[in-house]
Amino acid sequence: MKYRKTLASFAVAIAAAGAPLLTAPTATAAPTATTADWWDEQMHTNDSDPGGRVRFKADGDKVELCDIEADGWKVNLTIVHGYTGNVVDRMSVGGNGSCVTHTAANGHDLTENQHYYFQIYLSKSGTPLDYDDSSDWVA
Repeated sequence: MKYRKTLASFAVAIAAAGAPLLTAPTATAAPTATTADWWDEQMHTNDSDPGGRVRFKADGDKVELCDIEADGWKVNLTIVHGYTGNVVDRMSVGGNGSCVTHTAANGHDLTENQHYYFQIYLSKSGTPLDYDDSSDWVA
């Protein structure tokens, strides 16, 4: 009988201790737009563990190119006007965590409502263009 009372007391203590964990609200920040939500387009290099990323925001023609992996490769971007075929911008960055940003405000203006061909790729000594990916985006 004493064993049953002890077991019952133990069960009640466990349930009482766990109850706040089940009902307590989790701490969360107020809903805000995440960085990923802020960009209109995003693309990565085409390697199995992407080493580079480009993000684009049409408003202000903001283009951010980042090296996101310490792999010794440099990340490059070429932007070509979709109708004329002219190269309108080139960007390059190396070093894990390094980014470079071009915007209309710093002289890299893209014509509104025009298509642009974005090509991201990695380069390393002896390999000028590798793991490329491309997409057609509208400014």
